[in-house]
Amino acid sequence: MTASLFSKKLIVIAFLGLLKVICTSALNQDDGELRFNENTMIMSHNSAANKASAEGNFFKLFGSDQENSMYEQLTANGVRGLSLDIKLDYSNRSKLRLVHGPIDYDDFETEMQTHLVRFLEENDAVVAINFEVVDADQAIISTILANLKNAFSNLYVNGVSLAHMTFKYDSELWANHDEWPTLDEMRSSGQRLFVFHDRYELRSTEYGFMYRDDAMKENFWEGLDDCTARYQWDADKVSFPNSNLSWSRLFFMNHFDSIVGTVGEGLLGGGINGWGSLYPRVKQCMESNGFIKPNFISLDWVIQAEEALEVANYLNFGGRIGSGQRCLDDEHCATEACNTMLGLCQCKECLAVDSESCLGCEAEQYCASVENSLNECFDSTNSATSSSPVKEPTVLPSTNPTVMPMEATVSPTSTSNTTTPSPSTYSTSDKLPTTAKNTTTLAPTAAPSIQTPTEIQSHANIANVKDRDGFENSASAIFETLLGKKIVLIISILGQVLLF
Repeated sequence: MTASLFSKKLIVIAFLGLLKVICTSALNQDDGELRFNENTMIMSHNSAANKASAEGNFFKLFGSDQENSMYEQLTANGVRGLSLDIKLDYSNRSKLRLVHGPIDYDDFETEMQTHLVRFLEENDAVVAINFEVVDADQAIISTILANLKNAFSNLYVNGVSLAHMTFKYDSELWANHDEWPTLDEMRSSGQRLFVFHDRYELRSTEYGFMYRDDAMKENFWEGLDDCTARYQWDADKVSFPNSNLSWSRLFFMNHFDSIVGTVGEGLLGGGINGWGSLYPRVKQCMESNGFIKPNFISLDWVIQAEEALEVANYLNFGGRIGSGQRCLDDEHCATEACNTMLGLCQCKECLAVDSESCLGCEAEQYCASVENSLNECFDSTNSATSSSPVKEPTVLPSTNPTVMPMEATVSPTSTSNTTTPSPSTYSTSDKLPTTAKNTTTLAPTAAPSIQTPTEIQSHANIANVKDRDGFENSASAIFETLLGKKIVLIISILGQVLLF
């Protein structure tokens, strides 16, 4: 690489680092007017299985899919959903345990008090929980339901029990709604905690426990190469028992793999949680599921989910597709355009007349090449050069309620408690994004970019194969990559047997 080219690359990377700070405020939008089926939130997978709660325990570290505590996931990492595996505590059958496979991660009620309740007391966010029950045969499922009810009755947020905060689709509040309420309506009603589960026996309209097959569709969780059905793939409407509601069915999207491809600096396309991997997968899933955008995106290692938050923000409000990630060819970029000379994703060249579909630019802009630099976005109305290769997101109005940003846009919403349904399906035509408000106050996030050395150092506690966090991180990464999580869990079981 020549000296001049090296200097230009440093300038580009430095600018992208500065842009991260500028774009943070643009991500903190008000989502209150979005209906629940129009909103996309990031959910942490196996939220309780985190290194913060492992406290150095070898097996808990091996079983972890997250770095931070659940409270930090909700605050510092910007998630609004928790995925939790629960099982009966056989030493005290009135209690439940949080687990990941055979590995125990403490008492359910205690952990909910410490992390979820604290967060709900400090924030008015709408939050979702997705439970999966482990090792529960028909004989004990009723005991698990009773324990869940007791826990939600015993836990209080500013004097209100969790049982009174759960969303109840059969409430009189929503009797005149032909579609899911808006997030502001949920906040005003106090019903801002969604609870889904994987066992039909746990249904409870009184407590707001919703069987996931009644409300959602989900893709199979293993692998990233395709996006296939796990359940209810072809259903478009909810199917609540003893209910005439025809609300849009929600989409729960799984998107996770090994830590090696998720955590670290300079990952191609930003890594598994980055624009280059996540956004194309969103499109792939939508093309397969009837063009329903994800309402929940379940991720591992949300400590490195800044770009995933940007993707969710883009799906909610439009703007531009992220660029600036490391790449070797076009397939690593959400914009489908890699500057191989600089090794960075850039906007995709297109003519001014095609400005609505310029990937990586804002609406009303087109993308053109610049010698020895990243492509730039230009204003199509007066041909003025944009101020930077990558610009902060801009929300622009749309007259088409059925398309996602660029390739499918969020539908418009209403601020009233009307019964007018808002479409939640999308087409693949390239259109402008919708203007909408955002419900979630995101934790400080970053525009897509290559991390600077200072930023990389600030993540010194993140696990990766460079062993920056000690033996347990490198060992976990290597085992997970070579053998897979199932083998790791088997090893964990054998180890426990040998120890005890």
